Amino acid sequence: MYALKLFTLLILFSSLLFSTIYENASSKKTDKWHVLKHFSSGVIKNIYDKKKKSRVIKFEGNSTKSAYILMPKKKSFKQKKGENIFQWEMNFNEDFVIMIGLYTLKGKRYLIYTSGDKDSYLQYGLGSDSTSGQWKKYSRNLQEDLENSDRYNKIISVNSFVIKGSGMIDNIKMIKSKRAKVPKEKTIKKIEKKNDKKVKESIVKKVEVNKSTQPPNIYIKGDNPMVLKKGERYIEKGAIAKNRDGSSVPVTISEDIDIFTDGEYSVIYMATNSAGDTAVDRRRVIVGTLPKEKEKKIIDSSDKIDNNVEIPSEVEDEDENVDLEQRALDILDWEKQLALREEELNRDKNSPTNYPSHPGL
Repeated sequence: MYALKLFTLLILFSSLLFSTIYENASSKKTDKWHVLKHFSSGVIKNIYDKKKKSRVIKFEGNSTKSAYILMPKKKSFKQKKGENIFQWEMNFNEDFVIMIGLYTLKGKRYLIYTSGDKDSYLQYGLGSDSTSGQWKKYSRNLQEDLENSDRYNKIISVNSFVIKGSGMIDNIKMIKSKRAKVPKEKTIKKIEKKNDKKVKESIVKKVEVNKSTQPPNIYIKGDNPMVLKKGERYIEKGAIAKNRDGSSVPVTISEDIDIFTDGEYSVIYMATNSAGDTAVDRRRVIVGTLPKEKEKKIIDSSDKIDNNVEIPSEVEDEDENVDLEQRALDILDWEKQLALREEELNRDKNSPTNYPSHPGL
C-alpha cells in the first residue's frame, strides 16, 4: 500500500514538473470560468463524474450558441520554457467549438478546434468520434497549428481558452514536448592487420549524434523598431543567426512594406539550422505617422523576441483592462475575419471547403 501511494505521488510530481495546469476541477470551484453573455446564457458547474471518477467542469447552455471562457488571474496563461503542447480532456455528445487565443508576432490570432475531420484556415477537426459521449484526451502543438495557416508567425503567449457547447472538460494544461535523447558514446576496437597478422590494436570512440532541439539565435542589425518618413525608402540592415556552438546559419528575410501608406509593418527573419530547428524574429517598421498613444507605445517598448528566454507570463496589450464583454466582441470580430479569409481562399480551386461548417461560428 505504501509503495502504491509513493508511486502515485511520483507520477503527480512529475506531471507538475513538466506541465503547467490551468484547470483540473479539484478545487470544487468554477471561479476561473465565465459565461460570455454576448453569445447566449449558460451555466457552469463543478461536479463529480462517476465515469471519470474525479471532479470535472460541466457546461449547460444553448448548444454552441453558449460560450464559456477560462481566464487566469493575469491576462496571459503562464507557461514554462519549452512548453508548446496544449492538452485537455473532454466529454461531449454534441457539436462544440474550441477557440484558443494567442498573442503572436503578427498580432492576435485564434486557433479553432471543432468536431469532424475537416481542417481549414486556422481551424482543425478533432475527429468524428470527438462527440461520442466518452472521455477523450487531446494534445495539440499550437505553434505547428499556427504555422500551417500563417507561415513565419510565432506564438509569444497563450491568451485565452473559449469553448462553445454543452459538455464536460477537465485537466487543461500546457506540457513540454518529448525531449531528445542524450547522445550515446560507443567504444569500438580497431584492429590493423598485415599479412593476416595483428600489428596494432586501438580504441576508437564514436558518438551517436541526435537531432538538435535548440534553435539558433537571430541578431537583427539596425533599429528595431525602425521609423521611416512617408515615401522614404526602406533599407534592409540585415541580420545574422548563429547556433549555440557559434556556427553561422543562413537567414531568410521577407517583408511587404508600403512606404507610401501610413502604418506599422513587419520584416520577418527566419533561420533554420542543419538539424531542422527554426527560429523566427521580426523588425517593426513604422511608416509616416500613427496615433500618438500607439506610436509612443511602439517606440518605448522593446519588441525584440529572444528565442532563448522564458516565455513572458504576461504580454502588455493596448486594452490592459479589457473585460469579459470586450473579449466576446474580439472573438465575434475575429470570427468575421476568419469567414472573410475563408471566402478569399475558396476562390482558389485548391482552397479548403466553405467555412464554417459547424453551428455557433
